[in-house]
Amino acid sequence: MHIKFSLFEINTKFHYNLKQLVEFENSESVRAQKCKTSIILLTGFILYSIVATFFPETNYYHGKVTNISLALFFLVLIFLIRIFKRHTYLTVLGAYGTSTILFFHLITEVDWTIGMDAFWLFVLVMPFITNYLAGVVYGTVSALSGHLLSVLLFDTSLINYLQPYGKNMVEWFPIIYIVVMMVAAVMEYELTAYQIAKKESDEKIAFYQKERTKRLQEELTIYESNEITIRKYKHDIRHFNRVLAGFIKDEEYTKALEYLTEFDSMLEKVTAVSFCENRIVNEILTIYASKCQKAGFKLRAKAVVPERFPIQEVELTSLVANALENALEAQEKLPKEKRFIQFEITYDDRRLKILSKNSCEAKPEFNENGLPVSKKPVRSGIGTSQISEIAKKYGGAASFSYEKGMFILKAVMTCM
Repeated sequence: MHIKFSLFEINTKFHYNLKQLVEFENSESVRAQKCKTSIILLTGFILYSIVATFFPETNYYHGKVTNISLALFFLVLIFLIRIFKRHTYLTVLGAYGTSTILFFHLITEVDWTIGMDAFWLFVLVMPFITNYLAGVVYGTVSALSGHLLSVLLFDTSLINYLQPYGKNMVEWFPIIYIVVMMVAAVMEYELTAYQIAKKESDEKIAFYQKERTKRLQEELTIYESNEITIRKYKHDIRHFNRVLAGFIKDEEYTKALEYLTEFDSMLEKVTAVSFCENRIVNEILTIYASKCQKAGFKLRAKAVVPERFPIQEVELTSLVANALENALEAQEKLPKEKRFIQFEITYDDRRLKILSKNSCEAKPEFNENGLPVSKKPVRSGIGTSQISEIAKKYGGAASFSYEKGMFILKAVMTCM
């Protein structure tokens, strides 16, 4: 059995894998915000370094050199961030560069009466800074610089170049640092997961709001068209009645029947605007009935759906609109006389059932999951797969098949 293993594709109990975290961190909006935050934070560090260098009245030149080195290094980082706009890579560079400067400061310190606790406290806080600036993946890689620094100085012969530290500091700092790294990573993961979920939710809401507005505009056009047609027929109805009365009076019943048939076909130009009680289903069916009519055939629709039942409106919209959109697209490839769409949606005893049949030019290909393979040059990602996912969410299933020139969609789910 062949198992493909990739660090970025690990499936855990968490909502998002490492690949998704990296993609989110490198998205344009996040990159712009994090670059701005990085510059602000680095500017603060530069100001602190300047204050610590020139304002205290001491002759601690070793510390002043370190502070000036850090200030110059942070200034270079700001310059690079402005040019390249890559906060992730530059956070890694910044973390390891800072640890390098601190390394030389610690091993070259000759005045052992001056404590180094402040520097090690800064190192201990570094995982929270790097995770916030660069995200979980790059932030953790950056934070490893602090652990490398502590291991290099406390667990090697380089400890002889340092001022004396207590046993707890030497033995436990690297371990404590790893714990702090884990805490910072978990906290940043939860924050990033929330941000990704919110972004996805906002995009989904925006998409459905756009679709809703589009449907309302199409429906308004249908109502206006119907109103014009009805007013025209209302104006001409007396003439129709007189002609029909004349045929009957002259006992020309065949002509009267032909005339009624012709008049009936003219009335079909008025698109039905009431299929069922449910507002969403009614809107979508009205729009697609009009589209089918313009395409030269009639939508055969049946809807028995109450005004309200336990399903999210966006998901009901997706189920009906995707099924009809796919069916209508298939008709555009066929001559008018072969165009056919039958759509039924019913809700009874807490079960929602959908049946859609449409003429199909050729037998579609199906993947290993039983879903038809899209042949569009640009795939929207909204279609049969979404119908299947929604059906599964509600404890049901969706099937797709091809029989005798017909593409058939069946879906059933429990809404309670």
